Amino acid sequence: MRILFITQKVDLNDDALGAYHRWIEELAKKVEILNAICLYQGRTELPANVRVYSLGKETLRIKNQELGIRKWFLKIIYAWRFYKYIWLLRKDYDTVFVHMNPEYVILAGWWWRLTGKKIILWYAHYLANLKLRLAAFFANIIVTSTRLAYPLISKKLRVLQQGIDTDHFIPLVLPKTPGHKVLFLGRITPVKNIETLLLAVKSVVQNIPDTTLTIVGEPTIGKPIEGAYYENIKRMARELDLGGRVTFVGRVANNRTVSIYQNHDFFVNLTVAGSFDKSTLESMSCGVPVFVSNPAFEEYFDQELKNLLMFKEGAAEDLQKKINGFVALPTEEKRRIGMKLRDIIKEKHSLNRLVERIVTLL
Repeated sequence: MRILFITQKVDLNDDALGAYHRWIEELAKKVEILNAICLYQGRTELPANVRVYSLGKETLRIKNQELGIRKWFLKIIYAWRFYKYIWLLRKDYDTVFVHMNPEYVILAGWWWRLTGKKIILWYAHYLANLKLRLAAFFANIIVTSTRLAYPLISKKLRVLQQGIDTDHFIPLVLPKTPGHKVLFLGRITPVKNIETLLLAVKSVVQNIPDTTLTIVGEPTIGKPIEGAYYENIKRMARELDLGGRVTFVGRVANNRTVSIYQNHDFFVNLTVAGSFDKSTLESMSCGVPVFVSNPAFEEYFDQELKNLLMFKEGAAEDLQKKINGFVALPTEEKRRIGMKLRDIIKEKHSLNRLVERIVTLL
């Protein structure tokens, strides 16, 4: 089998997309040749049967800053290089796997169809737009992590799972430091609803004084709305008199986050339905309890976990009650819940299992 893997970034050091470097590594073990086309290439450590072709954002971004190149001109350069690569590599792949970038299916889906290439589109996001609809038209198969993560109805859809490296994201063997440490890890954007978490922590502190919150992540560069939201969150933490209890860490490479998960007592995810953030699943893989409001988790949580860990979307008071209730449990009971969450990831969302399911579709 020969595959063309198309993704936004191939970079071990990336905070959000570094995990997909591991996807490529594992998928390469199952195929003869894997060619990867990406918009941005950073640090890579890939097998010999993998070749990465970058559209050059890592260098063109610098030139853009120096020369003031307009965005539309950069897009023309990217498109030209994309067409060049898919043509030069045309004899080296039978299947195209496009990860979260439907625009590439729009650009080349017609040609791949004419030349008999199978097109698999991975899409896991609540946003449905014309771009997605057009890409879905050309795709042979559409795959996603959970049914609620794909916003359209399609006979082409195959619900697979997420791909978490359970050999890397493991529980901490040594005892954790004292205190009750709450973690948020992810891109800083309004859909993450971090203000609800701050309000909940403010209330939790009244009953559990040693509670602290760590916020890991930053807004996307070049998105003013996310940047303004980040500043609002920092200001809100100060206004709630949480300054000494909230730590803003910034970006951390995905392959370095395991120790962060391990050294916290709880993880909180507040995204809306349609998102299935891998950071929540990575935390579960580390045996760290997660508080979630996303209904996608109802498929994986039994009644015990729903009662203990799921709260109403946007409801700080309900989240606060869930945290207080969980803290009151005996230590061994908390550990049992953590291991129960890890078992869910090993059985339903491990990277090895995902790769096996993808291979059956190639």
